[in-house]
Amino acid sequence: MRWLLLAGIVALSSGCGEATPQPSEAHVAFTKACVAAGDSEALCECRATRIDQLVADGSVSEKVQQAFLLQAQGKEEEADAIMVTLPPGDLLHQPSLIAEAQLSCVPPN
Repeated sequence: MRWLLLAGIVALSSGCGEATPQPSEAHVAFTKACVAAGDSEALCECRATRIDQLVADGSVSEKVQQAFLLQAQGKEEEADAIMVTLPPGDLLHQPSLIAEAQLSCVPPN
């Protein structure tokens, strides 16, 4: 009977709020590289979250996410090697989506 009560409490408490998923390895690495480059943690976290959202909804591929991570880490040649494999439409469109989304992280002046 105790386990039933415990299960009920767990079920109720888990429904009280939306669980926040753990950030991906790419998210954590991008945030770390961004902060190391001198941006604030809040800004970097926002940028990483925006990229995650674009990947989750299918607007941006994981390959492009990886390229942006490599670029943030200063690995330009590796990032370029990924980008040149993309179809021409994706090569122009996906980075533009990321840039636009990341601009929403910067407060207006």
